[in-house]
Amino acid sequence: MRKLEVDARLFTSKQELHSAMRAALGQENYWGSNLDALYDCLTSVCEPTRLIIMHWTAAMLKLGPYADGLWHVLDDASEANPAIEITLE
Repeated sequence: MRKLEVDARLFTSKQELHSAMRAALGQENYWGSNLDALYDCLTSVCEPTRLIIMHWTAAMLKLGPYADGLWHVLDDASEANPAIEITLE
């Protein structure tokens, strides 16, 4: 299983969030900077992958309501795609 870690303290803006996620998933040019595109990327992962978002509280503080939307996308994607497991720490 592939293990990816992303530090949510890097999520200082929506753009930085998407940049960090693109880099972690190795999809630098795959999606635009929005939650729908992130969902599409996460649900297209084929290799068993564990994505760990470290310092989740920092994301909630810096992104406000956008962090709620992010949480829903992560949760929905992990339910839709059995190849990806997402952990918030």
